Amino acid sequence: MIQQQSLSSSAGRIREVRKPQFVGRVTDLIVPDEAAAAPRPQAFLVEQSPRWTLPTHFHLEHQFQVFVGGSGTLGRSPLPHLAVHYASPHSGYGPLVSGDDGLSYLTLRAVGDTGAWYLPEQREHLLLRVPKRQAHGAPSAAMPLQAIAALGGPVVETLIAPEAGGMAAWMVRLPPGATVAPAHGPGGGRFVVVHQGSLEAPQGELTALGVVWMGADDALPLRAGAHGLEAVVLQFPVEAAHSFVEQGAAAAMRNSSR
Repeated sequence: MIQQQSLSSSAGRIREVRKPQFVGRVTDLIVPDEAAAAPRPQAFLVEQSPRWTLPTHFHLEHQFQVFVGGSGTLGRSPLPHLAVHYASPHSGYGPLVSGDDGLSYLTLRAVGDTGAWYLPEQREHLLLRVPKRQAHGAPSAAMPLQAIAALGGPVVETLIAPEAGGMAAWMVRLPPGATVAPAHGPGGGRFVVVHQGSLEAPQGELTALGVVWMGADDALPLRAGAHGLEAVVLQFPVEAAHSFVEQGAAAAMRNSSR
């Protein structure tokens, strides 16, 4: 099922967060329906306070992050604007350090997850035998909306090359009224992040900063609004459509019954 939400419509979903590991605020865009079967997508904007270090940690479900404001580093690597980071379950990453102007990033999951497991303090919860995968990408250059509107046709840049399991990421830039469906193979669902301009979406025009979730069986060609469109498309691997946590619990039950 296709879901969409803009930041401008989420003012009532802002949470101030003060924890030993994190200080900042979080704005929920798409909240997972915990009563539904997977996938149950989750999307939120994190605004990390200036000069703050979020320790190295891992999550239990597949995750993309898109860095949309401020400055900072992931590990030892600077984060360019619109950098994309993918992490598979139980794949530790960080530390995530914000600069003098703070750091803002979207966290996007095909199956919702809560909290983080910090390393090395919570290392006993890290499943060492689980295959781990991380990937990074960023646009080759920035482009103002005026230049996007003047393009002669769609421009699609690969940020993370499609992998056998379906995981991939693209930057899409469209002049007004143009339409494109980025090439892709099988995957576990997609998020589209509207960064500039607007997208003609099923529930009405979606402006920046906005997100659209599409399940693996949903078809939504991207069509730009009146001023053009710049969007990041994030495709999850096939296995991300199912909860890693729930599958592990089911496997444990099967093994215990033998």
